[in-house]
Amino acid sequence: MSNQELDFDDGIFVFETVMRVRNTEIDMGQHLALQSLTALLTEAMQRFLYSKGIKEINADHQGLIINKLQLSIFSCVRAREELLFEVGVEPLCDNGGNIVFQAMRMHNGEIVAKARQHFVNYDFRLNKITTLDNTIKKALYPHLFEL
Repeated sequence: MSNQELDFDDGIFVFETVMRVRNTEIDMGQHLALQSLTALLTEAMQRFLYSKGIKEINADHQGLIINKLQLSIFSCVRAREELLFEVGVEPLCDNGGNIVFQAMRMHNGEIVAKARQHFVNYDFRLNKITTLDNTIKKALYPHLFEL
């Protein structure tokens, strides 16, 4: 994933959410800090998963965790700007997949960042990566189950 270009087909995005950049997320240069952008991506992912009915940890003590992040920043963001986060899922494998993001300014549609987060299904009781169950697969990538 390290040198792969972050080019996404517009049809991959299935969820949108808007967030305003807070003053506490700004660095000394008066721009959105890297760790704050990463936190906003995590929030966008959690909102997406919630919309799909996926809990952070299910009854079997399993949940999705991020184990890789690829991020490209194209433009600086200032406090109080509203960002539209588009979220999508790339085709899944047995134990995980990629959630992709595109963040843009609400007022002009300029893309400010793109990201790809690789996730795996993790069993917190056994402390190991496990396969995705069909419920999660169906929620994240329903195309697999359509005939």
